[in-house]
Amino acid sequence: MFFLENVRLAFGALVNNKMRSLLTMLGIIIGISSVIMITTIGNSLQKTLANTFGMLSEVGYQVDYGFKDFETEDASDWDFKDSDYITKEMLDTLYEEMDGKYLVSQQKWLGDATIRNSKNQMLKLSVSGASGGTMTSMVNIYKLIKGRYLTEEDTRRIKNAAMVSDVFIQQYFLDGEDPIGKTISVNVTGICNADLVIVGIYKTPKILEKRVDPGASLMDKETDVFIPYQTAMRLGGFEPSKESTYYPTIVPTDPNADPEVCRKELQNFFDEQYESNRRIEVQIRSNEQMVEQVNQVLNIVTVAISVIAAISLLVGGIGVMNIMLVSITERTREIGVRKAIGAKNQTIRTQFIIESVILCLTGGLIGVMLGIGGGMLIGYAAKNLLMTNFMYADMIEVSVEPSLKAILVSLGFSMLIGVFFGSYPASKAAKLNPIDALRYE
Repeated sequence: MFFLENVRLAFGALVNNKMRSLLTMLGIIIGISSVIMITTIGNSLQKTLANTFGMLSEVGYQVDYGFKDFETEDASDWDFKDSDYITKEMLDTLYEEMDGKYLVSQQKWLGDATIRNSKNQMLKLSVSGASGGTMTSMVNIYKLIKGRYLTEEDTRRIKNAAMVSDVFIQQYFLDGEDPIGKTISVNVTGICNADLVIVGIYKTPKILEKRVDPGASLMDKETDVFIPYQTAMRLGGFEPSKESTYYPTIVPTDPNADPEVCRKELQNFFDEQYESNRRIEVQIRSNEQMVEQVNQVLNIVTVAISVIAAISLLVGGIGVMNIMLVSITERTREIGVRKAIGAKNQTIRTQFIIESVILCLTGGLIGVMLGIGGGMLIGYAAKNLLMTNFMYADMIEVSVEPSLKAILVSLGFSMLIGVFFGSYPASKAAKLNPIDALRYE
């Protein structure tokens, strides 16, 4: 009852002095709302990054090169040589030893192409070579409708297989005609004519509709055709790219494989391959690790800015202390009456500390609501701006979420501000002499 009575009195004091209470809480409101707004934006960025990465990419692994610890006075030992990089033989050994568990992502654009349908209409295509690893990494972007994806076996056996879009099927084939297994003759501009067998159909991503010929009619739309990587290299007469070997992107064929187990397995494999190299070592890092590093940077930035914003809470706390001292001066006679009828010092002290906490907590709650509203407003404004102006927006899953942890910490901190800055005025009120207080005008 004593506690509830003090809470009632505290709210009564707030209501009786609305403007003064609002001005007093202003520092708390600004501080809390700033912290919540910043953490909401930071949390939303992290969620968006995680959602988009999970949607666009399978688990993948990148390669970093570094020097082993050794002492040398020969500066030339610090230069990379061709023999220091990962070789095709190493990647073939990886494929064989791991039973095809890991694939290398390789892609090569062959060129623009044309083809005529049964109505003699000219269709525009873009032909690219893709390895089994590339197709594995793109399954979340190019959704399979019918047939199958290109495989590593297609690449190794240099098959004339092709994966085409649903838009191409509408352009080229008659309604009801099954395109799987059908051969199409494609003229790759300035390179070759190629007969390709359709093995799979993918759904055209919305991103391609925005990027290529936006607003074009069905027959005028250019679509992507994927063929095996080595097939593209043979048709185009291209030399093997050192870049895809030196810095390969390695993709596991099992999407449910444990990322850390795979990373360690790959690390052990390349450690063995580089055991005889006294200068160079290879570090395998996963795409998840890169996301974690970005999240760490975002966390540091968010915390740093939040701490700066929280300084206004101290200013607000000083305002609370000031107004509590004024309140005590105004209510000196009331304190005297309370002490005259038996109120103990601790009772008076508790009363004013509760008032201070209620004042700060009310300001904190208002700040939280404003912070959440402001953060979500900025988040949705950024989302709409992204969707209308960024051509890859359809590949980004934007998430706007306030941080529950930040809300609870902010409210707890506002209560601590109330206790800390209310303690001195409360102690001063508790120490008043009842006789002097009753005589105070």
